[in-house]
Amino acid sequence: MILAIGTLIVMGILAAYANRTVAPNVAKLPMQWSLKGKVNWTAPRAIAFAFIPVLAAVVLVAILLGDRARNTNIALMSGIFLACQLLHITLTQRWFTTSRR
Repeated sequence: MILAIGTLIVMGILAAYANRTVAPNVAKLPMQWSLKGKVNWTAPRAIAFAFIPVLAAVVLVAILLGDRARNTNIALMSGIFLACQLLHITLTQRWFTTSRR
């Protein structure tokens, strides 16, 4: 349980930091890219950066409330969600940098 809470705190801090620093003055940020690098759809800033942490919270709570909650399950899902959030922040920053050229 401590691992899940710690992961959600780290993800919340990352989301708040990204909201302030990544792609400043852009109201809508990409949420999905095609294989060619084109943006398929966008979302408002707050939703874009909060989506993965909120989804992680829902999934981790579901795991913790399940009958077979194990530390390996929590660690695996925490790592996957953290990696997804870091990937989204990195791709958003890369999109912003290339779109400004």
